[in-house]
Amino acid sequence: MPEGKRGDKARKIVLPNPQLICCRSALCSRLWKLESSGGSTVYPSPVLTDLVDGEIVGLTAVYDKSVSTEELQATINKQYSRWTIISGSVWRVEPEKLAISIADGEEAAKEVIDLKFGTYSSHVPAAHIDCGKCKQ
Repeated sequence: MPEGKRGDKARKIVLPNPQLICCRSALCSRLWKLESSGGSTVYPSPVLTDLVDGEIVGLTAVYDKSVSTEELQATINKQYSRWTIISGSVWRVEPEKLAISIADGEEAAKEVIDLKFGTYSSHVPAAHIDCGKCKQ
């Protein structure tokens, strides 16, 4: 995993495991893909999941403002060997069937968003609530 520099300390940025996308079993539910040891390690907090019918279709990992966009880009570039960059902060990763983007969050935090390839219907729950029909 790439090491970033903040001051004089080398850091390792940890991304969530992309195998969580489409996971429906405890066998694939390991949150972190890589073990990290030595140096300063930066984990996201929180990690949010998007679930549709019991399947994880998206992850949002939130990193505090001390983590730069450049550190996140270097980590993504190193972790995913086969990717196509769509723009400066959006990757298409064919082997894992997901797209990854970096966005600015609240209070200068950075968000790394993983979303599986799919259609609109594969990313929304099967049952919808029509609030126009709700009794008030």
